[in-house]
Amino acid sequence: MTQAEAAKAPAAWQFFQQMLTNVTNIVTEDAETEREYLEGLRMIARVSSLCSQMAVESDLGQPVFFDMCSDNRMIGGPNPDGNYFLAMIRGDRRYRITGTRGTSAYLGFQILAGTGLTPRRMSNYVSDIDLALSSGEFALVLSADEPADLAGAQWVQIPGDASSVVVREYIGDRASEELATLGIEALDPDPATPLTDDELADQFTAMAWSLMKLTTLHRTIKPELLNNPNTLLTAEAADLGAADTTPDNLYMMGTYRLDPGQALVLDIAPPDTRYLNITLESIWHECLEPRRRHSSVTNRAVQPDADGRVRGAISAQDFGFGHWLDTGGRHRGFVVLRWLDNPEPPAVTVSVRQRGEQA
Repeated sequence: MTQAEAAKAPAAWQFFQQMLTNVTNIVTEDAETEREYLEGLRMIARVSSLCSQMAVESDLGQPVFFDMCSDNRMIGGPNPDGNYFLAMIRGDRRYRITGTRGTSAYLGFQILAGTGLTPRRMSNYVSDIDLALSSGEFALVLSADEPADLAGAQWVQIPGDASSVVVREYIGDRASEELATLGIEALDPDPATPLTDDELADQFTAMAWSLMKLTTLHRTIKPELLNNPNTLLTAEAADLGAADTTPDNLYMMGTYRLDPGQALVLDIAPPDTRYLNITLESIWHECLEPRRRHSSVTNRAVQPDADGRVRGAISAQDFGFGHWLDTGGRHRGFVVLRWLDNPEPPAVTVSVRQRGEQA
């Protein structure tokens, strides 16, 4: 094939370039301040990096788990007190996942299905509660048909359009918990072959649509919260996208909008759960420098008051209203409260307090 005959990939690359222009226009329209605008442009660059890993750098013949959320790339509304690993797969192949459970608060394996422009859906889910362990080790075999010999592994039947494995690990205290280890092996890997025009076109197209999805979450996931700030609402899986969460992850979401000297105080009756997390995000659903700034906290790090309630204070400075979560001076953003297993949302009272008020 000559350069002139490779027609699809160049067209798909132009489509990605146009998508970059489109999402840049969205950031320009929706940013209220210069800071939001600059952080929005940086978010686009970081999302582009992730989309390239997912669509172009992945090798379905020899998949590997990679970290979707590095210390400086926590985009798409993740839990910074956790790890998110992704491996791209094919539904007509067999894979073996092995690892050790460790002592982290939670570990879950989600199989996503859907290829091309088909919306992604969750086809399978294995929680740590269902994970079969032997001396702390586990093994899963992913395939359409059950193998005659599983060699001690759990079988997970996947559909023909299976496309990826998402692993969520939540951590209560990084200093004291032993993290899980993971590996994935293709049991019938494809041989290495030359790149084709069709293959690269599909990768560029997937990269473009993933870019649009991840850079416009503020417009697609409960956007009405932006017009009703300083409240928290229970968010069902359908509100967040069926492929973007799991049955045992439960959420409340809201936005904060604060003037200088104000704090948004969350007064929470903590649910009976093994794990709870409160995270602040920018308007672009990017976590607020959690390795450099205290903008996220788990139930391992915050203690209830004498009345059994947890009080968190969201503000640019610590005014003494509760466990401080640092906005970094941002005047608005998202708040996410997540917890596990308990189907009932916690009782939360939200109030705006002014610096100098009686605590």
